[in-house]
Amino acid sequence: MGREIEIKLPVPDTAPTLRRLLALQAREIEQVLETNLFFDRPDASLRAGHGALRVRLFDRGGKRDSAGLLTYKTGARGGAMHNRESYDVTIDPAAECIDLLNALGYRQTLGFEKRRHSFHLDDCRVELDELPAGLGRYVEVEGPDEEAVKKVTEKLGLGAIANQKTTYLAMISETLRACPQPENMLKF
Repeated sequence: MGREIEIKLPVPDTAPTLRRLLALQAREIEQVLETNLFFDRPDASLRAGHGALRVRLFDRGGKRDSAGLLTYKTGARGGAMHNRESYDVTIDPAAECIDLLNALGYRQTLGFEKRRHSFHLDDCRVELDELPAGLGRYVEVEGPDEEAVKKVTEKLGLGAIANQKTTYLAMISETLRACPQPENMLKF
C-alpha cells in the first residue's frame, strides 16, 4: 500500500518537458504503450465510491509483456493534488488475473491505451503521457509529498499550468459515453 500524491498537467506537446528532463539529467525509466483495463462489480459500486480497479498491460518495443500490474485506488482526498491510497501488485501472467477477476464477479467496464515515457527526477517520478482520441498530452509528477511534487514541477518550468483534476478514467468514460467504441476501448 502506498499513498499516491501527484499532479497532472495538460500540455500541447511533451517535447519541451522531455528536453528539460534531459538537461536536468533525469534518469529515464522506460517507454511503453500501456493498455489499461478497468473492472467493477455488477452494481458499479467501486465507481460509485470513487474507487478504481485496474489491470495494466505493457507493450515494449511492439511486444506484449506477460506480466502486468493490478491496481486498486481509493477515492481521492481533497486538496490541490491527486492524493489517495493506491495498492499495486505485479501479476504474471496477467491474463490469469483477468480470468480471476471475472470469476470473482468483476466485469471489465472500459479500457484505453496510453503512450507513456517515464523518468525519475529528485524524489519524483515524471510521466510524459499521450492519450488516444484527441484527449491530449499530459505531464504527471508523482512524489512522496506535495512539496516534492511542487519542487519538481517548478524545476520543469510547469508551475504556472493548472492541475487537471479529472482522472484519465473519467475522461475516457465521458468520451466513450459520447462516442461508443467496440468493447468500450479507446486505442491509438
